[in-house]
Amino acid sequence: MKTAFRARTRYCFKPSFSLCLAATAMIAATEFPVQSAQAQATGPSQPAGIRDIPDADALPPAPGLIFDMAGQRYVMFDDMVSRLAGTRFVLIGEKHDNPIHHHHQAQLVRALSKREDSKRAVVWEMFNRDQQESLDQVWQTVSPDELGSEMNWGESGWPSWHDYAPIAEAARENGLSMVAGNLPQNVLRPMISEGISALPTELAEKLALPPLPDDIAARFDQEIAEGHCNMLPKSQLPAFSLVQFARDASLARAMIDAHNAGSRDGAFLIAGAMHVRDDIAVPYHLRRYSPDLTDNDIAVVILVEADDPGENLPGVNDYALRMGSEDIADFMWFTNDLPRTDPCEDMNIGQ
Repeated sequence: MKTAFRARTRYCFKPSFSLCLAATAMIAATEFPVQSAQAQATGPSQPAGIRDIPDADALPPAPGLIFDMAGQRYVMFDDMVSRLAGTRFVLIGEKHDNPIHHHHQAQLVRALSKREDSKRAVVWEMFNRDQQESLDQVWQTVSPDELGSEMNWGESGWPSWHDYAPIAEAARENGLSMVAGNLPQNVLRPMISEGISALPTELAEKLALPPLPDDIAARFDQEIAEGHCNMLPKSQLPAFSLVQFARDASLARAMIDAHNAGSRDGAFLIAGAMHVRDDIAVPYHLRRYSPDLTDNDIAVVILVEADDPGENLPGVNDYALRMGSEDIADFMWFTNDLPRTDPCEDMNIGQ
């Protein structure tokens, strides 16, 4: 599937966030009203008549709205699920510190799995490849809520496991396997200085990384610079971009391998929005590893924080322009944002 979409997301090489609990509780209360079991399985309701709005400009993006980029219209959750049914690889991009995004990721995993009685594996950016053996063992013995503590999640730098646990619960309910997709830290760190040569031989052969294309390198350089508040020395940008390229390849390879090793139902990817973009990220490598894949075999859903209500609200196309290129996702799913401080205020890199 190919469409146009942009979602501003801050690049975070090793995320570490603190959430405003009061704000999160308020957002959850407004976004997640009490629902029946059936409603929880199929997803949130949307305003009556939303199917009949032909012009996106008539309704600025707002929390709860889902935009179909191919049809250029807002759709219901069930409509999105119907469109995604049968898609081999479904990538769901997030803003890491927004618990609403993880709630919605769980909804989509649950709804697609129940609708099709399918067994897509769940590939995680948040678990590293060297954790797979432990993840397999723990997944068989503990509850989804306990998984984080058993996997030492608290030391990983990711936001609270409590936020991610609903995704694991959806996987457990549907008998889905859990796959660690990211590169290990003991590989990532040497790559900054040594490049691809730092990859262990077996992993290097598995990833089969080509030279980083100039157009992708330019995009990565720009976004990584902005994500580091333009304080990262320019001389370091190519190294960080190569790491990003390798991480995307690792996630894609994990999805392909999970599909081939399991029920051949495909895989979900739970990852940051930067990794799931259809033009230059994981889908690029999926097509590289499996040239027979068609656009209908890959679908990208990106969760996007809608701007606060006010004058001059951006339209859908404005969100698309924020990242500067087209063909990035199939659906934009808008949510509340969270109150955050500006991370650039206190940054002092290389100074």
